[in-house]
Amino acid sequence: MRRAEQFTFVPPPTTHELVFETPLPSAVYGLDFHAKFTIHWRVDLASGLRHHSPRSAAVNDVVQRARAVTEGSMLVHHAPLKHQLGDELADERQVEGTHVWARAEHVELRVDDTDLEMARKHIELLRATTIRQAERDAERDEIRYLRDEVLTDLSTATIWWLHRNGYQVEQAVGLAQQLGDLVRIAAQRRDQHWADALVASFESAIPRLSHDHRTDLRQHLAQALGVYGGTSVAAEFADQVGLPQGQPQQNQQPPPPTIPAQKPPEQLTTGPDDPRDRLEPGDATPRNGVANPHR
Repeated sequence: MRRAEQFTFVPPPTTHELVFETPLPSAVYGLDFHAKFTIHWRVDLASGLRHHSPRSAAVNDVVQRARAVTEGSMLVHHAPLKHQLGDELADERQVEGTHVWARAEHVELRVDDTDLEMARKHIELLRATTIRQAERDAERDEIRYLRDEVLTDLSTATIWWLHRNGYQVEQAVGLAQQLGDLVRIAAQRRDQHWADALVASFESAIPRLSHDHRTDLRQHLAQALGVYGGTSVAAEFADQVGLPQGQPQQNQQPPPPTIPAQKPPEQLTTGPDDPRDRLEPGDATPRNGVANPHR
């Protein structure tokens, strides 16, 4: 007896290839790699899946795999990236949801000289920005250290100066007046009211505000403080920054009116001797809704 497999026709897999060129994005928008590779694809008719354009499915799959490799890389790394890309695309994979299998070989990756020069300038700008930001962070830390830990009182400032200047006591005594002035200057920032500090922070972030817009900013801040901090916080802020009385609440909408709950209707109860229960001759239904069984 012959088995069913002997009568089952399985077509041999068919293979195709296509030389394809495309730009591939780098980590910098507008600066692209230029790639060229040979795409090989085949269809597996025994998989039970189908795709109406197997070549497009293969090309799209290979290009998307290539983009995933290049889009996080800089143009200056094109030489090692070529081999990384060749290694990634050489692996034959099934295109998801289709009967197509695709891979690529003979991968070439190049960059334009002008784009490469722009990429180098971009890296220099990033490096300079990173260094400047690190310097600013160090300056902020130093200022915060001097204000919050050194110049808190005259004795602390004097001991700090002695430690930094070889413990020259006579000089430290002579500088007591200057150190005291520095302590008082540093205390001015610590004694600043929180409302003034809040307004100063917003205005430093938006330095081009006009006078009218600065007033609007204070009003909006007062309204926000009223919502999240309560009327007392908003009133303290308005008084400190010079807003007129009642200004924080000028744009607030009145609360919606409350609708009193309605009482349920009272139930009408009748006793056994209620005259409404009595049936008169010729009545079909009494007042209490009970039909007259004698009609």
